[in-house]
Amino acid sequence: MHTLDKELSKHVEVARTRPVLVDRYGVPWVWIVSHSFRVEDDCLKSYAEPDHGLVALREAIDSVLAHEGLIMSELTARCVSGVDARMITRAWLLQIVYSLADPKRVRKGLVYNMLWRWFVGYSLRSEPLPEPQAFIQDIKMVSAHPRVIDIVFRCLSDGSFLHADPAEFRINYGWLHSLRADHLEVMDLSRGVPAGRNQNDRRDKSAVE
Repeated sequence: MHTLDKELSKHVEVARTRPVLVDRYGVPWVWIVSHSFRVEDDCLKSYAEPDHGLVALREAIDSVLAHEGLIMSELTARCVSGVDARMITRAWLLQIVYSLADPKRVRKGLVYNMLWRWFVGYSLRSEPLPEPQAFIQDIKMVSAHPRVIDIVFRCLSDGSFLHADPAEFRINYGWLHSLRADHLEVMDLSRGVPAGRNQNDRRDKSAVE
């Protein structure tokens, strides 16, 4: 500390190129870190290696979300966590591609998995995460919306992602198809179509194709 008091300007100059550790009574006390180093160290983008599957998946989901501004705005207004619905949708997509039974596991993963944080939409490690219960509630709300189910379905149906690395992803296509089929049946009933008719038609069409 005495050395720091006497040679502060010298230590600050050194800190421009590398962090400087300051001891107090022989015990590490504080670090002097330059702004550029702090920003670089805090940036989540550094965790997104170009060849990682989540980078391609982020590009795929963002491409679909780019055309869904209205529904995303409506869902954001309903989110109790204060988080944008696009981020909630990406969080649910993580649940699907890693076959996680409970959205709580997504929220817990965001505490330590910086690549997941980047994928969801955070820019800096220092950004606070939302309150767990509210975030989980929002994932359940968004994942029950027919349009979001369709958004995720279209994203995962993209040709470039159909052969995703099985060592990284365990995509729960069965769950996704089941959710989509349930909502298509509900929409059929709302239009007065007998239950199962359109579903059978779709099966017949698939058989023909």
